[in-house]
Amino acid sequence: MGRRMSKFQDWMTIITYAEAGQPEMGFRIAGLKVPWKKETVKETPDAVKLREYQAETAEDIHSVMESTTSSRTDQIPQKKKLEVMVVDDEPIVGKRLKPALSKYGYDVEVFENPIEAMNRFNEKEFDIVVTDLRMEDLDGIGVLEHVLSKSDRTKVIFITGYATVENAREALIKGAFDFIAKPFKINDLRMAITKAALSLGYKGAVAGATA
Repeated sequence: MGRRMSKFQDWMTIITYAEAGQPEMGFRIAGLKVPWKKETVKETPDAVKLREYQAETAEDIHSVMESTTSSRTDQIPQKKKLEVMVVDDEPIVGKRLKPALSKYGYDVEVFENPIEAMNRFNEKEFDIVVTDLRMEDLDGIGVLEHVLSKSDRTKVIFITGYATVENAREALIKGAFDFIAKPFKINDLRMAITKAALSLGYKGAVAGATA
């Protein structure tokens, strides 16, 4: 089931970028080779099989795109901006992320105090919550549990300078959407947010795919 969902999310990524006129970017983000890109070296039998598989995948994507376009239209949230909450007790993180993410068209609210952030979440349901793992008063796992208790659709992305396999496993088991180690590039976080937005049914500029 997990592999099937991952493949579906990859297809949605490719579809979104294709609609934005950047199909090759969609394939790169999904981790697939562009099926129509010509090879400059002689193909081996394995390469031929791979090319045939990619062609079949492209056909599958086209088929999914045709069959799901009408059904997705009713399910896509009708909002002009993706609503993102950032929770980190280091002031510099919020000062850095708010303008960087806002320029992609996201509506961003930043909180240094996780308790205040959760009080705000009780008032307003955000699409995506980006949270640090280690914080005083309430840690990232506590933020995750509170968010998911209030909303089963909100996606939670962890950013942390204490990234370990154990921390990542615990976060993902408890329902986190992604886990990013500090220091990270803004584009790394943006891609995680875009993928989360696509999984929620957003597309195009709202998801940050064409910004």
